[in-house]
Amino acid sequence: MIRKPGKLTLLSNTALGFIAFLGILVFVALIGQRHPMRLDLTESKRYSISDQSQKIVESLKDDINFKGFYQEADPNREQTRNLLETYRYYSKKINYQFTDPDRDPSLAKHYQIRTYGTLVLEGFGKTQTISTADEETITNAILKLTQEQQRTVYFLTGHGDRDISNVDKDGYSTAKGAIEKENFQVRTLNLLVDPKIPDDAALVVIADPQKPLLTTELGALRQYINRNGSVMFLLEPFSDGGVAGFLKSYGITISPDIIVDTMSRVFGASYLIPVITEYGFHKITDGFNVACFFPTTRSIDSAEGIPRAVDLLELAFTSSYSWAETDYRLGQPEAPKFDETKDRKGPISVAVIATISAANPGNDPKSQEQPTGKPSEATDSGGQAQLLVLGDSDFASNSYFNLQGNSDFFLNAINFLGQQENLISIQRPRTAGVPLTLSKSQNRLLFWVGLLLMPALVVASGLAVFQWRRKHR
Repeated sequence: MIRKPGKLTLLSNTALGFIAFLGILVFVALIGQRHPMRLDLTESKRYSISDQSQKIVESLKDDINFKGFYQEADPNREQTRNLLETYRYYSKKINYQFTDPDRDPSLAKHYQIRTYGTLVLEGFGKTQTISTADEETITNAILKLTQEQQRTVYFLTGHGDRDISNVDKDGYSTAKGAIEKENFQVRTLNLLVDPKIPDDAALVVIADPQKPLLTTELGALRQYINRNGSVMFLLEPFSDGGVAGFLKSYGITISPDIIVDTMSRVFGASYLIPVITEYGFHKITDGFNVACFFPTTRSIDSAEGIPRAVDLLELAFTSSYSWAETDYRLGQPEAPKFDETKDRKGPISVAVIATISAANPGNDPKSQEQPTGKPSEATDSGGQAQLLVLGDSDFASNSYFNLQGNSDFFLNAINFLGQQENLISIQRPRTAGVPLTLSKSQNRLLFWVGLLLMPALVVASGLAVFQWRRKHR
């Protein structure tokens, strides 16, 4: 005789099974919390980071702390959080927190936050600030923090140039400190003593030379460009430091003028402090939407005859209310007036960047003696040099460095010319749409299945259930 289990036994078995099931769920949840797994099935891998970024993040030996300064209602805040959470998935060395700069202005002031959507990275004893929260920008910022070797920015001396140790209003001590925060060393360079630019030079800056550069110095600069070096000139009106011929050989013209901008009066500034609001499309100005002020600037333009293998881009422009004044002299009491027969109406270019191929027939030091001549062949077989010329040097001085976007523009240029703006390039695979093409028979089948078969199955199922319930009453 077989005895059936009682109700108590069935309840006990059910309870034990339910408890065991809950225990398994809790165990799986704990494992998932400690060892999470992600699987990105999208073709473009839009919910993961590239293999390059993964390797960099996984190799971190110290913590990197992100501070995001976003408004609480900003939709980009959640997108950035998701991206940083993806980074954190590959390394617990990544930590992040978000702050609304309007609710915590003291913290925003401490980190010198000027725009919403700024990310500050701290780690390895360094700090990096970025304004674009995408994978390429974040990964490159992490690389800059982890770099042990510092590159050097050299400021030329010996011609009454701007002094990087001078703390007065005309000095460059503030700019020096900002460059050092970008993981560069900053030193002076006197080519009169040794006419050779050191091998560790990431960039050579010539800021407002009062005396002309000698032929040997210009030759050293040409040889440096020949080695794919980067050079930045910051000039002033009516003072070119004897580099007009040097620059013209690379297709850049500096004119004997000064920019007058009536728009500056709107900001309470002098008409000799043009407002820069228009920029050329370049990595230096990518996403840059902040106004800059260039006190007493001159025009910088592309020459008519640009040498082969030299690509020029006009980088910054004054407003349409400005003009290039040719008769005005600094210190004159009369206000300048626009003369359509002599002066050029704005917008006026005040910055030009040249990308020079190593194969450029333009790096012979002797070409400075014959500015209109064609320079000789370069010695390097590949690579590119960069030459940036700006018509003003005051915007980077202690007085104006932190005015509006001046510091950002200057540091963007330093990073680009110092070849730190893009340590790696990340290209996402593009997802191409795949069209669905149906034959006539497939179209007919889809029509009848959707119009007749599916409704018929629903009706038949309902009738079957009705008959079954009626039968078992």
